[in-house]
Amino acid sequence: MPEKQYSISEIASLYDISSKTIRYYEEIGLIQSEERNLPNQQRIFTDRHGRRLKLILRGKRLGFSLNEIKEMVDLFDNNPTGKIEKKRILEYSDQKNYERLTKKYQNYKLQKQKF
Repeated sequence: MPEKQYSISEIASLYDISSKTIRYYEEIGLIQSEERNLPNQQRIFTDRHGRRLKLILRGKRLGFSLNEIKEMVDLFDNNPTGKIEKKRILEYSDQKNYERLTKKYQNYKLQKQKF
């Protein structure tokens, strides 16, 4: 059974983001619409693109850079059940959380010194 197809505005609406954001993600290689025969032909997206967008948006909420998100999503796409990919994604997440907590702690110490 073929996957459902969405226009750029439909998939943007599903994920509460703008069409411009999706075009930007396409431009930097985070997502790629289905192959188009003509440059002015409408972009087509599928549920597979939706899953990728969901991972991208989750990464943004967790504070990852777009480059980090791209690497993680590409790892997942290459082998969604692979142990190496999962390990790398968890390492990214752990590192980002460590950096965030360290920064919060340093800010806390600075604020405490002021009083």
